[in-house]
Amino acid sequence: MLTDWGRRTFRFILEPIASLFHLLHITPNVITLLGVLLSIVVAYLIVEGHVVAAGFVYVLAAGADAVDGTLARQMGIRNKFGAFWDSTLDRMGEAIVLGALGVWAAQQGSTLGVMLAFAALITSYLVSYTRARAEGLGLECKVGVGTRVERFIILAAGLALNAPIYGLALVALVAGITVLQRIYSVWAQTRPPS
Repeated sequence: MLTDWGRRTFRFILEPIASLFHLLHITPNVITLLGVLLSIVVAYLIVEGHVVAAGFVYVLAAGADAVDGTLARQMGIRNKFGAFWDSTLDRMGEAIVLGALGVWAAQQGSTLGVMLAFAALITSYLVSYTRARAEGLGLECKVGVGTRVERFIILAAGLALNAPIYGLALVALVAGITVLQRIYSVWAQTRPPS
């Protein structure tokens, strides 16, 4: 998973930005909301056919997603609502962008693109659901090659390179693999000893 690596690698960028927001008394929850608002801009750009521009704005949305956690750590804020808010709005932002790609694909007359957008949306949600359900059962379930960070990178690259169909296909693939990895992980943790 790239999440921890990215946090360590880009700390020199994230920390000063988070510090600025801290000085301005902007809370992590506001930054999380900003990420969703940027996702709405991305969706608008996609539907209007400005796919490459959407890719670059999506990078800003990813930045907001990274900064909110850094800001929360700096401010010493750790609460259940913040975690719930972040996870919920992350899913919302991702769904908005994937839905817009489905609309874009329909506008292009690409049945394959529409199907891939649905597949990417479903498998991405299942990645989150399998982890949440496993954790609800008291099990660890963070495995997988297609976590949110990887999906963000793939989709942003697909948009920025004007290859959204390939981005959708790859997101659906890595998210689907992750779902299978998580199902196996939960099975391995719960199977009776032989």
